[in-house]
This record gives sequence, C-alpha cells and structure tokens, in this order.
Amino acid sequence: MPDRIVVMGAGGLSLGFFGPELSSQYAITFLDVSVKSDLIERIRKSHAYTTNLAGKTIETIRVKGVDAFRIDDPAQDADVRRHVAQAQIFYTAVGIRNLDKAMIYLTERMQGRKDPIYVLCAENGEGVTEAWRQKTTDNLNILDTVMGRMCRLEDRPGTDYAPVEPDLGWAVVGEAFYGMPLIDTYRNPKVFHSDAFHFVPEAEFHARDRIKLFAHNGLHCFIAVQGSLRGVERFSDMAGDAEVEGGARALLDKEIAPALWKECGPHVDRKYLEGYFAALPGRLLSPTLRDHVARGVRGLADKFAPNERIVGGLKLLLRNGVRPDLFLDFIADGLRVVKQDAGEAEATAILERIDDLAIRKEVKRRYEARK
Repeated sequence: MPDRIVVMGAGGLSLGFFGPELSSQYAITFLDVSVKSDLIERIRKSHAYTTNLAGKTIETIRVKGVDAFRIDDPAQDADVRRHVAQAQIFYTAVGIRNLDKAMIYLTERMQGRKDPIYVLCAENGEGVTEAWRQKTTDNLNILDTVMGRMCRLEDRPGTDYAPVEPDLGWAVVGEAFYGMPLIDTYRNPKVFHSDAFHFVPEAEFHARDRIKLFAHNGLHCFIAVQGSLRGVERFSDMAGDAEVEGGARALLDKEIAPALWKECGPHVDRKYLEGYFAALPGRLLSPTLRDHVARGVRGLADKFAPNERIVGGLKLLLRNGVRPDLFLDFIADGLRVVKQDAGEAEATAILERIDDLAIRKEVKRRYEARK
C-alpha cells in the first residue's frame, strides 16, 4: 500500500495541485465538511475526480487513488482516524482564519504517536506556523510552504473545463505552473519520496516565500482590486487593458521587484527570478485560467494584516529603500474596495494601522480623493 497524505480542505489548491502532483506516489485523503458532501460521496465511491490544467490550452486530468471524508460527520470519524494514523505527511489548505481549528482537529487525532510527522501549512502569510511550532511535540514538524500554482473552483464549467464529476456542476482549474519547495532541514527521503518536493536551503526558501507573497500575491491582489472597481468578473477580462496591465507591470518593475531583488536576489538563481517577474502579469491575466475577481478580493481586509501582501508589501519596500508611490495608490484603491464590501469603519480602522504617520496621511489623501 502506498504511503498516505492527508489534506485538510478539499478546495481548489488541494484538488488542483496536491492531487495531480502527489497521487501517483501517495494515497491521498481529503478532509472537508458538509459543504463538500456531494464531492466527498463521489470520491468515496470512485476514488477519483477530474481536474483541469490551464496552460496555453486546457488539459483534463483524472486523479486516481484518492479518498475523502467529512470531519463534521461523527459516523466517518473512525475512518478519518484510521487514515490519519497511516499518514506522516499532512497538508492544511483551509485559510488562515481556519488554521487553528484544523490544527486542533489534527493534533487531537495524532496524540500518542512517536514517529516523525510533518504538517505542511499552505496558508498565505509570513511565519503562519510559528505559534503552533512552539506548542507541539518534538516529533511533530510544522512547516511553512510556498505554493506556486494558482488553483480555483469554477461554478460554470462551460465547454472547455471538465466538471469534477460528470453529475456535479462545477470544475477544478489550476494553472500550468510548478513549485513546491520546502526547507532542507526537514529532508527525509523515506517520507518525502516524490519529485514534487524540492528541498532548498533555508535562505532560498524564505526568499521564495517572500517573492510569492509580495510579487505574486501582491500583484494578484492589485489586479483583483482594479477589476472590482471596474465591475468586471474575471482577470482575463482585463488582458490588454493598458491601464490595468500597464499598472501591474509598473508596480512590479518599479517598486516590488527592486525591493525583492535587494532582499531576496542574493538567495535565488538570477535567471529564475528574471523569468518569474517577466511571466507574472501574463500568468495572472491568463485566458485559460480565467481567475475570478471576486476570489481575488475575498477577505480583502485580512490581506492588510502586518504579515500579509499589502501592509507587509509596504514594509518590504520601506526596509529596502524603495520609495512607495504606485504602492500607495494600490493601498488607497484597496481601501475603496474594503469600504464597498465592509463599510467605511473597516476601511478607516485599516488605515489607522499604518505605522508611518506621513505615509498614513498620504494614503488617506489618495483614498479620500478616490471616493
């Protein structure tokens, strides 16, 4: 029997990335709640599902050798515990707000184990695992990850996306991009025996983490904010829009990239990073991925957290001597979307959390000018 990986959360990242990349060498078990009950029941019968890889064209992939259970159904708890007991690798892909609940659920079912266990947290944000790392047993290793591939769910599959199952009216879509680096301190070939895992030096890992968060996630958020303010549905609707596409390129090339070159450039391959920056806007505006603007601005207030892409990105620029200008427009526009979705009080509260008084004043001026 192949080794098992247990994944908390059966969303786009889990179904579009972990399943296709790992199921050939591991048995995969997805855990979720009643909202995914239809999918869970289908997987329990067929031990398979379908996903779509969005590159220049769309490739349909049938992922096999998987299982799934509901964690909110007591009748399935015995099966969940049996699968948890078989696994040494676990993923959490539940969002930062649900991470504590996921970790409590998993660690309660790992009690008494002495073998090495690895929990890989796929949530965005710098150092999201630190608090849990301080309060777990020595055999339980909690790892940050860098998830390179954009994945999402599509509720209108159309003619080119195959549905996750023929009788379910939604699809899984992931871009044709690869990347699953981990810190080489945790290298264990007996456990991590798939080519999907890339173990790199710690300095390189943290550099890749910052590049993903501040370049990829930051630019994704910028484009989503522009789409929300324009009332468009998909990123691909803005492909060729000189203001949006040019604004994204300028924000990256003039402010985000220079800060990342200074802070992260010494730790990663130069050719890799040049290629990453060159391709990034096109990846985000992909006509085959067709990402949703609503997904990009969902939980936007959380993306202003100190260790997240917006305020964290501002701090990146400042500590590396890059004067923020376009980035301040980005913040002001982001606050406009927060106001639309959560109200003026929420936008004002976020604004007041900007530490630098001069920058706060300037952002406020731009925000008020854009109301």
